[in-house]
Amino acid sequence: MNDAQNTRPRRLLRDVVCDLDKDILKLLLRRYNLVRRMYNTKGFLDLKDEKILRASWQTAVARVSKDFRLAGNLFALLQDITFLPRPAPSPEGSGPDGDGQTDSARREHVLRSAFNLAPPQKPVRLHMAAPFACRATRAYLMLAAATGQAVRISPCLMNDPIVDFVKALNQAGASLTRENEGVFSRESAPLGVPDKVLHVGDSAWNFFLLLAHYLGRPSRVKFTGETALKMTDFSITRLFLPLLGARLVPVVPKSEGLPVRLECSGMFPESVSLPADLPAEFAQALLLAAPLYVKPFSADFGLHPQRDGIFARTLPLLSFLGARHRVDGATVHITPGPLSLPAQPDLPLEPELANFFLALPLALGGEARLAGFWPHWSGADSGVRILQGIGLELREENGEVRAKAVTPLRAACLSTLPADLPPEWFPLPAALAACAALRGGEALLPKLFCYNEEVDGFLRALGLEMAVDGHVFKAESCEHTVWNAPTPVWALAFALAACAKPHRKLGNPGCVTELYPAFWSLYNALPDPAEKVVREEKSRESAIKPVKRRIKAK
Repeated sequence: MNDAQNTRPRRLLRDVVCDLDKDILKLLLRRYNLVRRMYNTKGFLDLKDEKILRASWQTAVARVSKDFRLAGNLFALLQDITFLPRPAPSPEGSGPDGDGQTDSARREHVLRSAFNLAPPQKPVRLHMAAPFACRATRAYLMLAAATGQAVRISPCLMNDPIVDFVKALNQAGASLTRENEGVFSRESAPLGVPDKVLHVGDSAWNFFLLLAHYLGRPSRVKFTGETALKMTDFSITRLFLPLLGARLVPVVPKSEGLPVRLECSGMFPESVSLPADLPAEFAQALLLAAPLYVKPFSADFGLHPQRDGIFARTLPLLSFLGARHRVDGATVHITPGPLSLPAQPDLPLEPELANFFLALPLALGGEARLAGFWPHWSGADSGVRILQGIGLELREENGEVRAKAVTPLRAACLSTLPADLPPEWFPLPAALAACAALRGGEALLPKLFCYNEEVDGFLRALGLEMAVDGHVFKAESCEHTVWNAPTPVWALAFALAACAKPHRKLGNPGCVTELYPAFWSLYNALPDPAEKVVREEKSRESAIKPVKRRIKAK
C-alpha cells in the first residue's frame, strides 16, 4: 500500500499555487459581498467602518510582513475591486463550489457577460469629427478658472477625467458649467487657494494641475482620488516639493498615493532644477501655472529626459496666451503677467484616440478622415511615423487628417520603434503586429516586448505568442478566454486586433467609455458609421410616418 502511494506522481507546485489562487479569489468574492451588505443608504461604506477595517488589516499584515504595499495599496485595491454579478442557479443542481453553478454554466455566463468584438470584414469608410485633446481641454479650463476669464470649450471630449476636473474646480470655487458636449467657464473672480477637500478622480493630470496652482502662495488643501491615484507612487513629487517651499503629506500612513495634504509656505524659489525622474505631467503643470505666480520663476530641465516633449506641449500654448517667457538652452524663465485666453479655443485632436481611428484602414482596408488638426508633439508624431512606416497613406489637408490603405495589413516589421514613443503608447505597435500575425503574415516587435507582461497577456488573449527574437506568431493551442485590458489604450489595441480576427471577448469595455464615451457606438457601426446613422434615421421616420389607408365607398 505504501509502495503504491510512493509511486503516485506528485502534483506540480505550479498546479497547487493555481488552486490556491482560485481559493483566494473565492475569499475575495465573499469579502466583496459582505462589504456591500455593510453599505449605508447612500450606497457606500461609512468612514468609521472603513477605518476599522483598515486598522484591522494593517495590524494583521504587521504580524507577517513589513511590505507597505501589502498594508496600504492592497487594502485600497480590495475596497475598490468589483466582481461580475452572480449567474442564475443551474437547473441541474448545486455546482462543485456550492453556488448552484456547474463549471460549464459558469464559463458560459462569463463569456456572455463579456463584450464580443466582431466588426464586419469590409473596407472602412470613416468620416467624423476627431475627438479633441483631453489634456489641452483641462489646461484651458484650469487657466480660465485661475484668471477668471470667460471661456467656452465646445465641443470637447466630455469623458470622465474632464467631468471630474470640472467638479474639482467648482469645489475650489470656480464657475464652470457643463453644456451638452462642452464646458463654459463664466467670467468671475480669479480662483483662489481655499482650504478644501478636492476630489480629482482617477487622472494624475487633474491632480498636478491643481497642485501647481496652489504652489507659490500660502495655502493648504487636501486631495482625494479614485483607485488608480491611490495606487500611484507620488514619492518623487513629494521629495521635490520642499524645494518649492511646500510639502505633501500622505493621509494614509505608509502610502505614497492619494489622499494627501498639501501645505505651502509661500516661500517660492526664483529658480529650481527639475530632477530626471520628476513626472513630466507635473513639470508641464508647473510651467502652465508659473505666469500666475507672484514672483518670476526659472526651471532648469537640463536633467530631464522628456524635456523636448514638455516644451512642445506647453511653450507654444504659453506663447499663444501672451505669457512672458524665454528659453535659455534647457532653462525656461517665466515672468508673472496677465494671460489672454480666447473666448473659444481651437483644440487639437486627441492623438491617443486618433491613432486608433487612423489605424483602422490598416486593419480593414479603406479610408479614415478625421476633421481637426494634428498636434505636432514628439510623442504624437512618433505614432504617425509608425503608421506610415508600415504602409499607411497619411496626410493632413483642408482641416482634415486622412488615412488610406488599399488592402488590410499583412506584414508589420516593428523591431525598431521611434525613441520618443511614449511607453503608454506601446499598445499601438503591438496591435498592428497582432493584425499581421492573425492574418498569417510576418510580424516583428522589439525584443524587449518579450519581457513585458502587458504585451504577453495581450498576445495570449488573441491566440498569439512572441519569440525571444521578437517574431509574433499564432499559438499552437489556445483557449478563447475573456481578457481584461489593463488600460483604455490596451482595450483600443484589442479592438483594433479584433478587426483581423473577430469574436474576441473584452471583459471591461467600460474603461474605454471612460476615455471616449462614443467609442463603442462608432466601433459597432463599422465599416461606415455615417451610413448606419442615416439608415437608422430613415427607419425611425418610417415608423413615425402614418400609414395611408384606402376607404372603399359602399
